[in-house]
Amino acid sequence: MQKQPTSIIRRQNIAAAVTDAIRERILNGDYPKGSLLRQEVLAETFGVSRMPIREALRNLEAEGLIIMQVSRSALVTDCSIDEIDEVFRLRTVLEVELLRYAMPHMTSASLARSEALAEQLTQSYENNDIKQWGALNTEFHLSLYQPAGKDLWLGMIQKLNNQVDRYIRLQLVLDHDIRQASEEHQELCRLCRAGDIEAAVRLLTHHIDATRDKLLRNLREKQGQAASS
Repeated sequence: MQKQPTSIIRRQNIAAAVTDAIRERILNGDYPKGSLLRQEVLAETFGVSRMPIREALRNLEAEGLIIMQVSRSALVTDCSIDEIDEVFRLRTVLEVELLRYAMPHMTSASLARSEALAEQLTQSYENNDIKQWGALNTEFHLSLYQPAGKDLWLGMIQKLNNQVDRYIRLQLVLDHDIRQASEEHQELCRLCRAGDIEAAVRLLTHHIDATRDKLLRNLREKQGQAASS
């Protein structure tokens, strides 16, 4: 097999790192909706050339986080309430079915990893580390589905999570209490270890739907407050 030139591999690694860094700033709200991201400013910020910046922006556009502009810049997108609702409903369909596939293939090692992530989630919230909680929440859910070995589905779920992650983090700030979510993470692990597929599927369905309902209610309330002010 022909080897890739080292320069290409290095550029791909830089572009991936820049993609991760810009994505995290969008999800954290450092680059809020409507922000204009200019290639030259990003290149200076991250100390790289414009080539990996362009690649990173193409990656983020594919994830639905930005829209490329004609002026060598990109606009951070926003999701409407209807779009957020749709994403969560898609998540329910995909994640529940993938959990069904995954559970028969779970091992003690994979379950131990999910349990450790669930514990880290609880600790990050107790430490008021919303940034870490958002990243760990995605990692926890994906850890449950990875034993299914269905990479295409996992990629779709990751993309959906990226689109609504900033709103889930907002929900944490608005709700001030995710003890129920933490308890459900722990219970999901217990049901997976027990091999109770139907109970785990019911809980996961409730878990995603309840998050959606709380988030949409809070967003509608914020919209109403903004309209009346």
